Amino acid sequence: MEHTRVSFVLGHHQEQASVVYYEQGQPSLLVTDLTPFHPQSHLWPDQPGDVGTVRWDGGEAAVGPCRMGAISPEGRLFVDQDIPVKRGAEGWAFVVVHPLAGGHPPHLGSRVELRVDKDARHALSLGHSGCHLVALALNRALVPYWRKEVSERDALDQPDFDRLAIQSSRVEPMGSREQYRIGKSLRKKGVNGEALLADLALIEEKVNRQLADWLAAGGEIRRSRAGEAIIDSRYWHCTLEGQELTIPCGGTHAGTLAELGQVRVRLAPAEEGFSLLSEVTPLSQRPTRLRLISQAGSTVCRRGSPRPPSA
Repeated sequence: MEHTRVSFVLGHHQEQASVVYYEQGQPSLLVTDLTPFHPQSHLWPDQPGDVGTVRWDGGEAAVGPCRMGAISPEGRLFVDQDIPVKRGAEGWAFVVVHPLAGGHPPHLGSRVELRVDKDARHALSLGHSGCHLVALALNRALVPYWRKEVSERDALDQPDFDRLAIQSSRVEPMGSREQYRIGKSLRKKGVNGEALLADLALIEEKVNRQLADWLAAGGEIRRSRAGEAIIDSRYWHCTLEGQELTIPCGGTHAGTLAELGQVRVRLAPAEEGFSLLSEVTPLSQRPTRLRLISQAGSTVCRRGSPRPPSA
């Protein structure tokens, strides 16, 4: 059996595919050769899996949230945390598992139509793109709190506090939640933890100001992949400060920074560190007066007037 081919990185929401595995149960588990559904990763489960529907001749069922799976050389399916091998293990096929609620089972080899819930996908995509932007803004705001140079750098060549300190991340519809820990190893690397935690309100303000500047400047977001298989590497690209940044990422995303509208964060003390809550407010959901101001500003920019410099 081959690894599942995926098209969500291309922005697809619908595909015709063939059934390659089906397991009856509560829920039943469906695997196809191709899918537009994004599954939750079993290694870093930050973004929830897509939901939607599957249709076949004589039946229909609700799908999701989708998860990662692996089928052994003997044909046994392991799902999520039960996967016992690393990707690339000889003889194993890594697959996208579609949990099904109700309906008569489709036959192996039969054709099915897979449809992702576009609204649910878009809300998570906004949250995930906002999450990357927040991490970069947080890293910038925390530069003064490093006492030493560190080799771990982010896509903007800043000390990568986010990668070194993050304990958990959860992408949500139009937002995300992160937990950061400032332990002994991070302090040895040079983080002034006491000063950082004492300045959380100031840091929150700096992060929000940086996010507003980046979103006002605008920029394209695109995705790329090393191959079609679910195990192939995927990347997030974003034009920021005149350069295209590249971050390894397997999730789904917005198409432009403009889609995000507004992104704001709230920081709060937590055990041995702090928590971060980000909220995305798309332009379509902001007050009418703000939308009119933004549209007027966009018209001015299209005429070629210079954009005010960032603060």
